[in-house]
Amino acid sequence: MEFHEFGRGGGEPLVFFMGTPQRGESGSEFSELATRSNVRLICPTRPWYDRADCEPSFDVCTRHTLQYLESIGIGSCHAMGGSGGGPFALHLAANAPDRVRGCYLLASMGTPETFTRTVTSPPTLQLLELFRGNSYEDAMQALGTWGVPRDLAHGAWGDFKVLLGSWDSIPYANAPMVYVHHGEGDENAPVESIADLASRLPKCEWRISNDASHVALAQDESFTELKRIFAEVGRQ
Repeated sequence: MEFHEFGRGGGEPLVFFMGTPQRGESGSEFSELATRSNVRLICPTRPWYDRADCEPSFDVCTRHTLQYLESIGIGSCHAMGGSGGGPFALHLAANAPDRVRGCYLLASMGTPETFTRTVTSPPTLQLLELFRGNSYEDAMQALGTWGVPRDLAHGAWGDFKVLLGSWDSIPYANAPMVYVHHGEGDENAPVESIADLASRLPKCEWRISNDASHVALAQDESFTELKRIFAEVGRQ
């Protein structure tokens, strides 16, 4: 499992799980912001993006992430996940509350049952139909015709296999404080889905923002919502 670091080397560690389908090196666009915010940004690439023989799971990501943090001498950190990366951040935080002081969910997917029932974004619905109704090779071929590179297509397949599967390995009751940064009317991440997830957490703070929807995040070259999160982490 690869890890990419950006920002200030001696800053506050923040493990950022990217959305689907993104690799850890995508975090490079936030490097300058992380440096200014006193954040050591650690961006994992989920292992099935690089290894076709890796069985996708929450557990494999959390295990490798904790091993990496141990190897570089980081005893505590914050976790963050955007969109499809949110549940991976929560899994890490809930399984290692002694290491993860807080978890930020940014435009995150919520519980799969509510997500699949309430999502309205045409591209997301198309992906769900593609992954549920086709063989692996058919899905890879279809994604290829959409211009998605093979590694990202396989990564997306693995992500959805985990995200639409069982979440029993997330011990919600153990989770540290979770901060939900979300935009109302987000067609890609319905607020009903993240609300269902939040209802299972012992400590949760809602931060509804016009800057935290998928559309706003994609269009905002100033990274307004990320600035807020990075500034908060960097002050700790």
